Amino acid sequence: MARIRPSKPAAVFGAVGGLAILVFGFVNIPKDNGFIWLWGAIGLGVIGLNLWAAFGRNGATEVVDEDRRR
Repeated sequence: MARIRPSKPAAVFGAVGGLAILVFGFVNIPKDNGFIWLWGAIGLGVIGLNLWAAFGRNGATEVVDEDRRR
């Protein structure tokens, strides 16, 4: 089984981009509707997944099973 993960700089860049999108949403989306909660949950998910992929010991965004028998 091989784990595939982005490079640490790419994952950190993704987390920073997720934070920018999260801040943009909270500044520009009206607070009187429920969409802001969905926006926040998705933004936190993007940030969390990227930081896990960058710094987690087993952090991987995809797992590939290989059979190397020939």
